[in-house]
Amino acid sequence: MRTMPTIGPHHRIPRGREKPDVSPSLPRAAASLLGCFLLIAGVTAASLHLWPDRPWLLFVFMALSFVVIAITAGRNAGFASVGLGALALAFALPGEGLAVLNPDDALALVATVALGLLVVWFAARSARRYELLAAELEKTTADRDRATALLRELSHRLANDLAMLVSTASLASRQSSNPETVTAMESLMSRLIVLSRVYQRLRVDEATSEQVELSTFLGSLCNDMQQTRFSMRPISLKVDVDRCAVPLAQAVILGLITNELLTNISKHSYPDDRPGNVSVQLRPHPFRTDAMQLTVSDDGVGFTPAADNGTHLGHRLIAALASQLGGDIAMARRDGQTIATLHFPMAAHDADSSRAAETR
Repeated sequence: MRTMPTIGPHHRIPRGREKPDVSPSLPRAAASLLGCFLLIAGVTAASLHLWPDRPWLLFVFMALSFVVIAITAGRNAGFASVGLGALALAFALPGEGLAVLNPDDALALVATVALGLLVVWFAARSARRYELLAAELEKTTADRDRATALLRELSHRLANDLAMLVSTASLASRQSSNPETVTAMESLMSRLIVLSRVYQRLRVDEATSEQVELSTFLGSLCNDMQQTRFSMRPISLKVDVDRCAVPLAQAVILGLITNELLTNISKHSYPDDRPGNVSVQLRPHPFRTDAMQLTVSDDGVGFTPAADNGTHLGHRLIAALASQLGGDIAMARRDGQTIATLHFPMAAHDADSSRAAETR
C-alpha cells in the first residue's frame, strides 16, 4: 500500500504541483464581457422588435452602447463590445448570413464600427491620463505631508535654539560686572524673545501656505504683548487691524517691527507706572492702492531728539526692518501722542486679496 507523504509547515510543494493562482481580475473581466454581450443583444433585439422599419435607429443605439461600455467597463470590454456589435449588426441587417447586401447598410456598419473603435481609444486614453494625474496628486500629497512634518521639526528645533540663545545671553548678563555688557545682553535677550514669539504665533498650516492673515496674526501678537508687557500696569492696548493677507516673510518682519515698537513703549513711554493708552492700527495707504499703513501710537512722555538719532539701536533696527519690506517708517510727536507710521508696498496678489476682504 502506498502512503501519502506528509507535508510539514516548512515543506514546499514542487512548482509543478502548486495550485494556480486565480487572479481576482478574471471574474471581473468575465462579468464585463457578459454585461457587454447582454447589452448588445438587448439593444439589437429591442431595435428589431420595436422599430423594424427604422434600421438607422439600430446604428444609433449601438454607437451609444459602445460609448457606455467604453466609459464604464474599460478598454478591453470596449473592444469586445465593438466586435460583438459588428457581428450583431451584420446578423440583423438584411443579407445572407453575415454578408450585408445593401451598400448603404454596409457603409453605416463600417462607420459605426470605426466610431466605436475611436470612442474606445479615446476613453482608454482619458482613463490613462486620469490614472497618471491621480498618481501625481498622490505623490504631491505625500510630498506635502513630508514637508509639513519637516517644517514642524524645523520649528521645534528653532524654538529650542532660540531658547538656548536666550539662556546663554542671560548667563552672560548675570556673570558680567560691566553695566554696558549687561544692558547689551538684556537688549539681545529681549529681541530673541520677540523673534521666538513671532515664530510661535505663526501656525504650521500658515507656514505651509503662501499667505498669512495679518488681522489674526497681529491681533494674537498684540494680545500676547498686552499680557506680558502691560497687564500689570494701568495701560490699555487697542488693536484695530484690517483683514489683509501677506507673504510669510512680510508677516515675520511686520511682527518684529510691531513687537519692537511696543517693547520700546513699555520701557520708555510710561515711567513710574504712569497710565496711558496705546494703539495699533493697520489700514490701506491713504493715497496708494498697492500699499498698507501700520500705525503704532501712545500718549506717553514722548521721545527726545537724542533718542531718535541714528545711534539708537532700537530705531536703527526698526529702520532696517522697514527697509527690508521696501517701505519707510517715520516717528512724530503730535497732539500729545508719539506716532510711528510705517508705509510698505504690497504685491499685486496681496493688494487684490486686501481689496476683496474690504468688500466683504
